[in-house]
Amino acid sequence: MNKIKEKLNTFIIERNQIVCVTCYDASFSKILNDIKIDIVLVGDSLGMVIQGKKDTHRVTMDDILYHVACVAENKSEYLLMADMPKNSYENSKIAYSNAKKLLDNKVDIVKIEYKEEYYEVIEYLVSKSIPVCAHIGLLPQYVLSKKDIRTYGKDKSESNKILDQAKKLDNLGVAMILLECVNSKLSKEITDSTKLPVIGIGSGKHCNGQVQVLYDLIGISDNPPKFSKDFLKEGGSIKSAIKEFYDYVKSIEN
Repeated sequence: MNKIKEKLNTFIIERNQIVCVTCYDASFSKILNDIKIDIVLVGDSLGMVIQGKKDTHRVTMDDILYHVACVAENKSEYLLMADMPKNSYENSKIAYSNAKKLLDNKVDIVKIEYKEEYYEVIEYLVSKSIPVCAHIGLLPQYVLSKKDIRTYGKDKSESNKILDQAKKLDNLGVAMILLECVNSKLSKEITDSTKLPVIGIGSGKHCNGQVQVLYDLIGISDNPPKFSKDFLKEGGSIKSAIKEFYDYVKSIEN
């Protein structure tokens, strides 16, 4: 775990924005590897963009492991991160068993959507030297209605709660934090007040890096989020579109 954390912290030291793109197969992972994307995420977003479901709730560990195996075929340049799908980390024993399966298949970091009841689960994984990315803000695995899809941390009470979560996770020793749909001002405060890398999706430019769903950035998602951009419109080809996203993120100054 220390080697992964050291590599991630290099981005902060060198003030080098982290580029993270989701991926689900070998063909796209080859392109991402050639472009030298920093982190490739096998996300449970596959439930929507690959399986055609309305949410991520029914993605299984077997689904994630299958797509990890496909993506890992071309891994040489990037760090590989994978989602722990819903119901795969209900307690420490289950979480550790599933996280080990991922690490045994070339995954470097496991990502968990953080709720307070899973603090001890993440604490246990960290104690077992499992690199964890804690996902806070909008949690797709727990979205029940459209009203849950919003910007988080606008009011003082919710902002303080999310900031406290980030600080607790930082002190716990997670490898990184992912903010989804978090108020830009709060994202900056979290990024400035924690020691570890903070990457964002729909959370403004003040993080240490940006995440985008591959199918959103090449414009083939059904009903993509408002914060996403179709880079293929200007890129001319899939590879040039992804490279344009890479260059855009690397150019962000905080």
